[in-house]
Amino acid sequence: MERPLSVAREDFVNALVELVNNSGLPMFVVLDVMKAATEEVKDAAARQYEQEKLEYEKSKEEKKNDHE
Repeated sequence: MERPLSVAREDFVNALVELVNNSGLPMFVVLDVMKAATEEVKDAAARQYEQEKLEYEKSKEEKKNDHE
């Protein structure tokens, strides 16, 4: 069985909190790094959405063409 998304999310959050707490960096530095990381993740999520949307539209078109 594949690990459920909620479990993967909780594991990720816990690992991230542990990493931040053990980094030894001041929180203003962590905040700056987290802001930059958030922007990168947002960009990656937008690219993933666009790619999946294109693949879905292509799949729909192929199925439509197969039924004609």
